[in-house]
Amino acid sequence: MIDQLMRYAKGYMEISIRSASYERFLNLCAYHEIVIWDLNYQDSFYEGKIFVRDFRKIMEAARKSHTKIKILKKTGMPFWIKEHKKRTGFFLGTILCLAIIFTLSFFIWDIQIDGNMTQTDEVILDYLEEKEISFGSWKQKINCKELAAELRREFEQFIWVSVQMKGTLLKIQVQENTDEILNTEAVQEPSSLAAAKDGKIVKMITRSGKPLVSVGDTVKKGDVLVLGQLDIKNDAGEVISHQTCAADADILLETTDQYEAEFAMKYRQKVYTGNNKKKCYIQIGDHFFKTPWKGHSYQKYDVIDEKHQMKLWGSFYLPVFWGTYLVREYEIVEKRYTQEEAKERAKKEFMTFSEKIQQKGVQIFKNDVKIVADTSVCRASGTLILHEYAVNRVPLQETLDLEEGIQIE
Repeated sequence: MIDQLMRYAKGYMEISIRSASYERFLNLCAYHEIVIWDLNYQDSFYEGKIFVRDFRKIMEAARKSHTKIKILKKTGMPFWIKEHKKRTGFFLGTILCLAIIFTLSFFIWDIQIDGNMTQTDEVILDYLEEKEISFGSWKQKINCKELAAELRREFEQFIWVSVQMKGTLLKIQVQENTDEILNTEAVQEPSSLAAAKDGKIVKMITRSGKPLVSVGDTVKKGDVLVLGQLDIKNDAGEVISHQTCAADADILLETTDQYEAEFAMKYRQKVYTGNNKKKCYIQIGDHFFKTPWKGHSYQKYDVIDEKHQMKLWGSFYLPVFWGTYLVREYEIVEKRYTQEEAKERAKKEFMTFSEKIQQKGVQIFKNDVKIVADTSVCRASGTLILHEYAVNRVPLQETLDLEEGIQIE
């Protein structure tokens, strides 16, 4: 690639060579240090390429060896400049354009954020703006290592942050700690675990504390399940004192809940008419240049904005955008679900509900949800039997107020 650019900058010619003594001609070229490349034999002559500066030398060698040289093609910057030397405005415009691009390369024209889930792009961009880092910021004032450390300090969820400068792109990659553990974040204060709902215990693993219930027991909301207190016994097995702690256990409850959902059999649907209005625009910085716009008389319509940013290569973005505004007319049409369509929608809504509660760690053990659709309403209802980790952490003193006969030393 570099060799090709150098040859283009110097300028070269493609020539044909006809000679009675090719060997003598090539020896003369070698003696005078004339470089010929891409030399290949055709039906009755050779073709090759030489630099412009060697053309006069090769003509002297051709005269001595009775060789005929014919120029087939001229390529390179010297020939291009000679052809366009009268176009002063073109050259000045090219130089000005290159100068503008060179100047723009000192600024940030795009910011990309990857890996964030709990924090939106807008929140992170607002924080960057507080640090005076935004679209159009000077690259030299941004210290990537310091910015990564500041982001980790500002957002506790970020356990890893990488900030890179690529061309005119500022790329921020983060990794968040999304592990959700029920009340296990280094609890130091003495506390107990209580039932958050009525239910039956189907699984119980105690790591610290004194269990007051066991698998198969039925409990009510607020009942203490694991006490934040351990019995200290002597060799005879007698309790001689107590030690406080932060209760820790996995307790799975079987609970009961009701599912109710309904929707009308009649509904309104958006139907596009096919009438559209389109406007193109170019944005340079904060300035817009739009095509002529006659407006529209649509009563109901959607607007779709498609916007693209210009980049020269890789990560070299420019503050130049282009796009279109598309206005689409639509009408509202009243429709009615069939029995099958209504039941299918109700099933999908129940599946969506199931997926949402499963993401929270709740499993549907059993359900008797039934779907009934009449002329006006489709209704889904029934009882759900759930398995969930439904416990709350409560201060130990509140627990002791409910438990009689327990003393702490």
